[in-house]
Amino acid sequence: MRRLRPVAYAVAAILGVALLVLAVDTLVVWREVAADDFRFQAAPSRQRALWEDIGVLPSSLTASALGIEDDLAYRRTTSLFTRAKPGRAPYPGPALAALRGQATLQLTRTSQAETDARRHSQLLNFLGTLPLDRRIQDPAERASVLQTAIGTFQSAVRIDPDNADAKTNLELVLRISNFAAFPANQPSAERGGGKRSGSGSTGGGY
Repeated sequence: MRRLRPVAYAVAAILGVALLVLAVDTLVVWREVAADDFRFQAAPSRQRALWEDIGVLPSSLTASALGIEDDLAYRRTTSLFTRAKPGRAPYPGPALAALRGQATLQLTRTSQAETDARRHSQLLNFLGTLPLDRRIQDPAERASVLQTAIGTFQSAVRIDPDNADAKTNLELVLRISNFAAFPANQPSAERGGGKRSGSGSTGGGY
């Protein structure tokens, strides 16, 4: 037993040092997460490599120990979505188009792995939004994009019924889809007023 005591002391000392390093790294991780949160809020579309390589330990072991890997993945994906400039560049250049493709892939992966209902719903809302500002000339392709967006927004609302953004986007896409379903020269397309076929009178809209 006496021979084992030095070994036990050595193991205890090593564990003590490891716990001390982990405690220090925990403080560093939270400080760096808060700093990157501030940077993102200050200029969301201009930030890169946020919430990466945080902490002192390799491969962010502290983040794994703290169980915040999902939180960091959500933050990184949201940042990438913002940098893709949804709704602000209908004719993106090659670099932005590639970034949007990357954002679509990461949104898909992160949303599939997300267990928090609120974050899962918001990721789906982002995913449904990205392709909608493309100027698509082909009617069949446009209809396919709209139907995919409708399904994505419906899933977002189903997962989190309190997601007001997803509800608004779903309503808008449904309106666009219904309007696009009618050729412009057919009476049913005249939703804002005008003569209805065979009525001989000016309608007030539906």
